[in-house]
Amino acid sequence: MANNHHPVWIVYDLYKTARLNVKYHAARLSQVERYNFAIELLIAVTAPTSAITGLWLLKTDAGQELWKYIAALAAIAAVLKPLFRLPQRIKTLEQTLSGYRALEYDVEQIVNRIKSEGTYSKACKTMLDEAQKKKKALVVNPAENNQDKKLIERLYLEVNNELPMESFFVPEETE
Repeated sequence: MANNHHPVWIVYDLYKTARLNVKYHAARLSQVERYNFAIELLIAVTAPTSAITGLWLLKTDAGQELWKYIAALAAIAAVLKPLFRLPQRIKTLEQTLSGYRALEYDVEQIVNRIKSEGTYSKACKTMLDEAQKKKKALVVNPAENNQDKKLIERLYLEVNNELPMESFFVPEETE
């Protein structure tokens, strides 16, 4: 039976944390990019020079009425878009995602080294210290202050399925 109190679990917990954050920030980035695209599309479609304005449907009474609502919605979206700061949020999420991907890669190297060497060596501990410094830099400057708890719960289950405890090598303890 694997020792659940072995110091190597610090590495494995960090690996799973990094993986969870990669998945979370990738999902959030996709969501924000979709919101930004939808707003941009709405604004572009309703522009006076848009080819959409010449469609036959819009020449009917019902089409003109519909167009008024779409144009009003686009006007509101154009006014509110700067307040949503979507391009800045996208940039911040991209930077955070990149940081967590780098952290995940670094910790994966430690995991692989532990497995290949069959021990949790001093070199691995040094690598872990460096990885924890990267994690600190990411944690103290989060991309979002309010996280989507339901998304985190769903992704947490995914990570635990991808990286079950049994998949990790726990070396024998030496004294």
